[in-house]
Amino acid sequence: MRSLLACVSGAALFAAAPAHAAWYQASSKHFVIYADESPNDLRDFATKLERFDQGARVALTMDDPTVGNGNRLTVFVVPTEKDVRSIMGDKSGWFAGFYTGRVSGSLAYLPKRSDDADSSTDPLFFHEYTHHLMMQVLDRPYPEWFVEGFAELLSTARFDRDGSILFGAPLQQRAYTLLNGSPPSFEQLAAGLQPKMTAEQLDAFYGRGWLLAHYLMLEKNRQGQLPRYINALAKGEAPLVAAREIFGDLKQLDDELNKYLTKPMSEFKIQGSRIKVGSIDVQPMSLGASAVILLRARMKNGVGKDELEPLAAQVRAVESRFQGDEMVESTLAEAELDAGHPEGAEHAAERALAANPKNSEALVLEGRATEEKAKGASAEARANLFKDARATFIAANKLDTEDPEPLYEYYSSYVREGIRPTDNAIAALHYASDLAPQDLGVRMNSAIAYLEQDKLKEARSTLSLVAYSPHAKEVAEVAQRMIADIDAGNGKAALMETRRFSTEQSGSR
Repeated sequence: MRSLLACVSGAALFAAAPAHAAWYQASSKHFVIYADESPNDLRDFATKLERFDQGARVALTMDDPTVGNGNRLTVFVVPTEKDVRSIMGDKSGWFAGFYTGRVSGSLAYLPKRSDDADSSTDPLFFHEYTHHLMMQVLDRPYPEWFVEGFAELLSTARFDRDGSILFGAPLQQRAYTLLNGSPPSFEQLAAGLQPKMTAEQLDAFYGRGWLLAHYLMLEKNRQGQLPRYINALAKGEAPLVAAREIFGDLKQLDDELNKYLTKPMSEFKIQGSRIKVGSIDVQPMSLGASAVILLRARMKNGVGKDELEPLAAQVRAVESRFQGDEMVESTLAEAELDAGHPEGAEHAAERALAANPKNSEALVLEGRATEEKAKGASAEARANLFKDARATFIAANKLDTEDPEPLYEYYSSYVREGIRPTDNAIAALHYASDLAPQDLGVRMNSAIAYLEQDKLKEARSTLSLVAYSPHAKEVAEVAQRMIADIDAGNGKAALMETRRFSTEQSGSR
């Protein structure tokens, strides 16, 4: 499975989508999908994603809480895999899609067409969306091999006509490496993904992780061992110590895996009666939205500094033809803000709000533009501008109380102003972190705030997800050291870890 990593793009910008492109938007409980697809095909795709969401939640024993409109996963279906790699700045050719978790809204990018005409992009999305869900389970730190292996296990989901879903089908895309490669041992899997792994080593890690997850979950003589192992990690036990205690002889486990690979694979079934899809709304996008959507897709992932102004210029060109279009104006507001033009951002946000007064994204952008205008202002004017920005973030929060972005921006406004956040602001930070645990930066800020409040138990719980993140090695190592300090009863030492890390990072730029 070619997998996800949140990357900064350094590639050429998209040209604006042609105005006649048949772009549609699908909205459901968990997703907002933008695609140049027929309404029926897009509805079927959205229904499949919702069915997968429900089946995966059952497999993960997760609940299904209310999701704010601003906290649904946004899926951009772009024309080709080449477009996906262009957005993420991937030059290896290994990635066919990616996901990034953010407090401003988590994003997934998929190609409409795979480079392989006989290959479906469904397994790619299912793999990445499993990551999205697993990071919402706040109290369970998962080792990297299981994070990737379980995502691979769910990626081969099969949908029956009776509404049920089957998980655990053979992982055909890893078959060659699994059968002919040199498999990593459990000890190598426990060490996690390493820098500079070759494509073959990555393939072997993902494939062997899938095999181990499959074996521990479905083989009768190993039932119950995996939950015990994960619980041991949560209590702070070293991975290999816990493994030997729970799995026994690790060489024997490796031998059992080799034999298991040659046997027929079992699957587990989620009954259709447990899957509730809900309503799917598919609407045509306006001509302006269709023209700006690919620029918006690139902007949302982020571009390099030298691309900010050219991107803003391209969005301005679209806006000149579609003034007053809600999505065009919201996109322009963010592009102007990123390019350092707060007044332009403010005016665009106002035009978006004129089109739709309930556009919480435009309110957040207007608030951020107001903050930017505070730079260089007199002390009194600066304080008033930050006060106005906070009022705007509160208004956005009232429109969508389950959207983490206004909550986090409200907290951040105090930090940007250079004054101590209020208790309400800190509470907003913690709630934003719980609503968007996939954003590890926000999660770390929440942990730090708990430490400053001397709430060590809450800080440790918040850090556990960061400490076992498979795609953020440096910050994960910091979180692991912080947890060790907390377990030793030394909250001040845990705080020092974050300050030392910040110093090292600033010195390395």
